[in-house]
Amino acid sequence: MAATVEERLASLEASCASISDRLGAVEQRLTSLEQRLTTEVGQLRSEMGQLRQEMRGEMGQLRQEVRTQFYFIMTFMAATFGALLSVILTTR
Repeated sequence: MAATVEERLASLEASCASISDRLGAVEQRLTSLEQRLTTEVGQLRSEMGQLRQEMRGEMGQLRQEVRTQFYFIMTFMAATFGALLSVILTTR
């Protein structure tokens, strides 16, 4: 059976409508994915900023602790050196 031009055209229009529907669904999914990705990236940036602030605070604390221990060791060494020098000078 030979299909008429009108039948062929109707079949082609139906195929185009089906393709259009599918592309519309794909477009909706891509839009949804884009919105989710934008939200996730924003949250990730926020978390990274919080981590940076926490690290700055912890690094400052660590620097202070190292500085305190350094001063303690230097004071201890100076006192020990002074005591040793005193002993050496008094025994002469």
